[in-house]
Amino acid sequence: MKKQTILVTGCAGFIGSSFVRACKEGKEPFHVIGIDDFSTGRRDAVDKTIDFYEGSIADMVLLEKIFKKHKPSYVFHFAAVPRVSYSVEHPRETTEVNVVGTVTLLEAAAKHKVARLIYSSSSSAYGGAKKLPTKESENAPDPKSPYAAQKYTGELFCKVFSEIYGLDTVSLRYFNVFGPGQYGDSPYATVLSAWLESLYGKKKNPFIEGDGLQSRDFCYVDNVVKANLLAMHAKKDFKGTALNIAHGERATLREVKKLIEQYSGKKLVLQQRPSRVGDVRHSLADTKLARKLLGYKPDVSFEEGLARTVAWMEQRFS
Repeated sequence: MKKQTILVTGCAGFIGSSFVRACKEGKEPFHVIGIDDFSTGRRDAVDKTIDFYEGSIADMVLLEKIFKKHKPSYVFHFAAVPRVSYSVEHPRETTEVNVVGTVTLLEAAAKHKVARLIYSSSSSAYGGAKKLPTKESENAPDPKSPYAAQKYTGELFCKVFSEIYGLDTVSLRYFNVFGPGQYGDSPYATVLSAWLESLYGKKKNPFIEGDGLQSRDFCYVDNVVKANLLAMHAKKDFKGTALNIAHGERATLREVKKLIEQYSGKKLVLQQRPSRVGDVRHSLADTKLARKLLGYKPDVSFEEGLARTVAWMEQRFS
């Protein structure tokens, strides 16, 4: 089989590095080109066997060099400054990366006739869905933070580039991604990884906000990796379609705490804090559209994913 050349932005981040690892370990041959500026990624997460470029996705000169030399057929766009709180404090800076950087990448991909760009979006675009489970067609985006607005704006630009420039794009809206490789202080960190970091790394003052009955649709990272590969292989033109990528089930924070204690054999002592203002009470994705268009279904259950994550964290601190 001829090696497929792919460009992976944000290859030093949690999801990006997990994706690269799966590509290198899988049966399908890939020639992977990676780019990351380490604004949120980890140097030790970069696979040593890929062609790696340190720099920003907003640097058109660098992108031109990469696209001219390697001619990638597909682009997987994971790069972002993902902290919601950081985006509130630095709206201009994060917009430059998350919006201008995305548009710069789209422009380069369109110019160099890339077959498809797969964009990592976020369920935060919904801003708290009115109907559960959240179906793309029934819940209009209503971003509640600069980060959420930036991610949704990226979706709109993907659609525009499909319509005007003929670059096929698809936007994958991730729900609460977790798994091995996600550090408790990571910008992508879920409450789950933060709790585990405190349990094994002795990080101080783990806490729970509100009554703990708020629920989340947690999605194990391997399921997200699979969705990206399915999006690459799909025969149809997506033209900017947005798809929910999640497990399709939810767990309350109290249930998560109980499972962590069960799998770790440790007692998780949490400080009680008031509910966070504007926090989404429940999240639950409808994944039927992703199943229909991609053939997506989560291979790893939440419980199995959590058990693997606990084992990874335990090994990390052993």
